[in-house]
Order: sequence, then structure tokens, then C-alpha cells
Amino acid sequence: MSDPRPLQIDLLASLDDDVCEELASLAQRCITGYSDDRPVSVLLVRSRLTNALTGAPPVLAVARDGQDLTGWCAVRRPEPGEMRARLWGPVVEPSSQRAGLGRRLLQTVVDAVQWPLVTTDVPVDRDGAGVFFTESGWEVLDTITVLHGTPSAGGPSAVTAVDIAGLEAYVAAAGRRFAGLQSSFAASTLPRWRDDARFSAETLLLDPPTGSLLLALVQRNATASELLVAEVWASDAEVRRRLIVQAHALAADRQVATVRAVTRQDAADFTASGMRVTGRCLTYTLPGER
Repeated sequence: MSDPRPLQIDLLASLDDDVCEELASLAQRCITGYSDDRPVSVLLVRSRLTNALTGAPPVLAVARDGQDLTGWCAVRRPEPGEMRARLWGPVVEPSSQRAGLGRRLLQTVVDAVQWPLVTTDVPVDRDGAGVFFTESGWEVLDTITVLHGTPSAGGPSAVTAVDIAGLEAYVAAAGRRFAGLQSSFAASTLPRWRDDARFSAETLLLDPPTGSLLLALVQRNATASELLVAEVWASDAEVRRRLIVQAHALAADRQVATVRAVTRQDAADFTASGMRVTGRCLTYTLPGER
């Protein structure tokens, strides 16, 4: 008997709610049980794949078996001032893995873009994921630590972005000082954050005396919830730890199940604030001219 025909892969020009629902559902099935397990919702997919400043959709390849989504891979176009585009996936239905579909999806989006690429976080505990990228010509760019914590009521009071005037200038200054962002990109930071549907001024914590901040994003789906500590911009360890503790109190107030953080820096401030390391991830980049 001859082999079945390979699944058709198509590039989609738009990202509507039905497609986001399919992408989120398949992604959730694929990460369950790994260290990057987290609530994946339509909101998360749309926010992470769509350009915040321009609203441009991703370069998105999908594979279907009849009407059923079997795999997808996407590239979020770089924002003005970003050096690389971000690769998401490939995400392949567990029963269809190790049959070459992931490589086909990856090659489809790589061939469709001209920007330098970097992957999202790839857990080291995901069997074969690192080999998949290295054998495809990608190189390790960075190592990331994943941490989890438990929401804790009664923490120290926090200053939020609701309480401060001149917020855009505050965030831009923090981006230049603590994150090393170039002036033009730093100036667009708050608009980019605000265009993320998960953003709330009540979950952007500030330390005005030092100009520091912590950005937290609440993520929920039908079965799980978390507060993601997305950025901690501060140079003083005491300030960083206080902001992290305040984030845990915020998580309790928002009634989410867990606090999650990912960091490329030393994780000592997180562990000193009661968080525990639950995994490590790598990011990969595709070298060479594109």
C-alpha cells in the first residue's frame, strides 16, 4: 500500500477568532505536562501573534486533515525598532508528531519571510525539540529560567500605573535605563503594552523613587489561570524583590491559580521572593542573511 498523501499546508492571510481558537486549543494540548505548561487562550494567541503597533497579522502556516487542524507555525512580524521576528511553533498534534510535519511547517514560514528569526522559549525537557532546531540549522541564542510561585495575600502595598501621571515617559525612561532599549523603541514601549489585550494599568507595578517597574499580565482560559511576571526593570535587588512580592499579592487579589516568571537574568531575586525554578528553556536563532 502506498503512503498516504502528505497533509496540505496553507499560508493564511488573516487571524480571525475561529482560527485563534483552533491555534490555542492545539497549543494547549501540545504543552500540557511540560515546564512551559500555561493557560493558552484565544486572547493570548491573538496578543502574541499580532503586531501591537501596526496590527499586522503573522505569517501563519497551517496543516489540516480534512477540517481538523493538525499543525501550525507562525512568525510574528518585527515591530518598528525590533531586530528579529519571533517564531512560534511549529505546533503539531501529538498523534501526528515525528512524521516530518513540523519540518514542513517550519520551512514553509522560513521561506515566506526575509527577517532574522528567533524562536520562542523551547523547554529543555521537551524530548527532541532542541535536536529539531539544531538539525534544521538553528543555533542557541539564550537560556531562560522558568519559575512558579503561589499567590500570597497581605503583601506590601504597591504603586500601580493607575496612580501616576506621565506614565509613557516613566516607562520609556525605565526601558532605556534598565533594559537598554534604544530611545525610539523605548518610547513605543507603553503603546505596545497597551495594545496587548492582557494589559491592565492595575497590573503594572511601579517604584517611583527609583523609576523601576514590574509588568504583570493575567492569563486565563477555561481550566487554568496565572499571573505572568513579564518584565522586572530595576537595578536594585531590594526593589526587584519587593516588586516580585507585590506581584504575588496582586495575583491573590486577582484570584489566579499561580504566578509564573521567565527570566534571562540570574533568578536569585525570584527565588529569594519565594518562587521555585520549574524548568529551563532555550531560544534559537537562524543565522545568516535573510
